[in-house]
Parts: sequence; C-alpha cells; structure tokens
Amino acid sequence: MISMALDEMRAACERGEDQTDWDRIRRMVRDNIEPAQDKDAPDASNLIQAEIDKRRRGRPFGSGKKVQVSIRYHHEVLDYFKSTGDGWQTRMDEVLHNWVKAQTRSR
Repeated sequence: MISMALDEMRAACERGEDQTDWDRIRRMVRDNIEPAQDKDAPDASNLIQAEIDKRRRGRPFGSGKKVQVSIRYHHEVLDYFKSTGDGWQTRMDEVLHNWVKAQTRSR
C-alpha cells in the first residue's frame, strides 16, 4: 500500500496511474453491494453508531442532592463566579454550602 497526499493522488490520476477498478465500484453501488468487512479498517459508521448508542440525550442525571430553582443575584456576584471559568455554578454552590455549615456550627 502506498500513502499519498490528496494532491499527489490527483496528480497520479491525471497521469493515468490510477489502479482503481471504477467500473467494478460503479456496479457494486448500482447493485447496492457493500464491500466485505475489512478487519484492518472497520467501517467507521459502525464505530460511530456504537459510540452514539453508549450516550444518552440531555444532561446527565444529578446526584439527587440538589434542587433546581430560579433565583436572582447581584450582577457583581454572578460576574465574579462566571469569571472563574467553567464550573462556576458548582463553585458557587460549594461556597454557599460551606457558609451554611459554618452557620450551623456556630449556633
């Protein structure tokens, strides 16, 4: 097997060095014949479909320990936590959770 870049393949085809049996391929396409499964190069669509089947749609299930609510915060508070990057909501929850623990201990 020879490895070539796309421009090298095009140049080889233009020089008549193409060794592909295009008539055979056209007949197979016309007759809806799939090529035999190649164990060295499995069909990518099967691999992609298998990966998709492993996933489920939507957000992952939560731990069941949190409750979704709608709440308003000062924009400075949100701006600060959002500026810390991905995971800002989790960090905000941790800060509030630690504050609640501290308040509970001080009672």
